[in-house]
Amino acid sequence: MMYQWIPIEKIRPLISYETFILLLIVMVLAYVFYKVFLRNISERRHFQLRHRFLMTSYFVFISGVLATLYWLISWTYVDTLILMKLTNYIGLVTLLLGAIAVIRVSQIYVYLYLFFSNITTGVPRLIGNLFTFVFSSFIFALIGANVFDLNIATVATTSAVFSLVLGLAMQDTLGNFFSGLALQIDKPFQINDWIEIQNGSQKWLGQIHEINWRATFLVTFSDEVIMFPNRTIAQSQITILNQAHKPIRLNQMLRFPFDTDIGMAKEAMLSVFKDRVEVMLNPGPTCLVTETTESWITIKVFYSIYDYGMRYRISDKIIQSILIEVKKRNLKLAHQTISINGDGKL
Repeated sequence: MMYQWIPIEKIRPLISYETFILLLIVMVLAYVFYKVFLRNISERRHFQLRHRFLMTSYFVFISGVLATLYWLISWTYVDTLILMKLTNYIGLVTLLLGAIAVIRVSQIYVYLYLFFSNITTGVPRLIGNLFTFVFSSFIFALIGANVFDLNIATVATTSAVFSLVLGLAMQDTLGNFFSGLALQIDKPFQINDWIEIQNGSQKWLGQIHEINWRATFLVTFSDEVIMFPNRTIAQSQITILNQAHKPIRLNQMLRFPFDTDIGMAKEAMLSVFKDRVEVMLNPGPTCLVTETTESWITIKVFYSIYDYGMRYRISDKIIQSILIEVKKRNLKLAHQTISINGDGKL
């Protein structure tokens, strides 16, 4: 009885010397690009890329060793059932591991491009996951068609009913996936941006930490990590408070009596910004009169900072310094007055 499973002739063209040599060259080029152009990325990104290079090297090495064994057995091929089975098993495992190695090398190039084009801003994991899914489906579809003679069109047609049932069962999951995809296409915000999410009567404020295929993660001022399904994000009102690559403009307001020397008050408020490294010099602090009434003058000082996450700490230091400076210059702050008529009525 002849053993028939996967003909060696169908696997052999897919496991060639040229494929593995090209794979090694592509990996070396990727590593050189990483060392030359991505030296200034964050330590976290260095760790991720080093880990990807290491794991990909394992797959390339193991598949290369199995490919060598496969070639040796094929060259000394003897028409026996044991060798036919062994050759088929080794060839199939080599092919699968080689396919994984190709996918992982492609992933490295995707992340190299993303990190290179976004040196300072974060990169959503959703983009890498989406590429991996699409490219993996393409690779394994090719293997199925060339090795197992699968008719992809027929498989897609016969699985239409199953796909419909699966889609109905996974409405929330698919909704989160497509909402996350839409967020990446529109790009209303990026990783490290500070946003406020309002859904109904509830509000959350935090910094974008991660965006994957299912959820968006926010880190609050108290270092709590909140996970929001992408579908919820898409249906909520989003206020972008500060984008990571742009400074945030803040202000402090004081009210002085109407007869206060405005020039002296402005000078007192602006003097506290000297030698403050956390406050930007360009645009620098500005002091403006924003309101006048019969009782007081409202003066606001505007200043810019880089890190929105430090706004409350910086504001606390600024307002304390302004109050100290106002007292030094014997300036008085206005207070609410209530007029009472002679009959004791307001």
